[in-house]
Amino acid sequence: MSPVRDFLQRFRPAGTPGKAAAAAVPADRVRDLAAELEPVFSMLAGAEAERARILSEADSDAARIRDDARRRADDVLAAAREREQAVRADAAAAVLARAEADAGAALRAAEREAQVIRERAARRMPGYVSRAVWAVRTMAADSAEACDEAQAGDEAQAGDEAPSDGRIRRAT
Repeated sequence: MSPVRDFLQRFRPAGTPGKAAAAAVPADRVRDLAAELEPVFSMLAGAEAERARILSEADSDAARIRDDARRRADDVLAAAREREQAVRADAAAAVLARAEADAGAALRAAEREAQVIRERAARRMPGYVSRAVWAVRTMAADSAEACDEAQAGDEAQAGDEAPSDGRIRRAT
């Protein structure tokens, strides 16, 4: 009940209207309730003390568990940092080995390709050489004919005979 209602309950008529009744003291409900609940609260005092003790133990256990967990986490972190360099070195070695294997494979493929090109060049070289020789001979023959023609023209102009050894004489 609310305190205002308790206050108003004091002025409640004690009986039905009519003849005057004996005077009475208003009822004090708060005191009545306190007197009624006092034995219950006194029995709960032990339970309240037990609750406070359990709560205190739980707090200390929680603090101990947090400290243990923090120490374990620090130990795990320290071990991980110690292993970090070894793991990095292992990873780098694995990558390097893979790169060396890839480079070796690329080198072997390049050597095979170079060998194929050498063989192809060896097969084609005689044809290219004969073409080059033919081209040089053709140019030499054309040049010789041009020289012969030029020499004949020079001789006609100079009236001299051509040398018997086949050399071209230059005009000075």
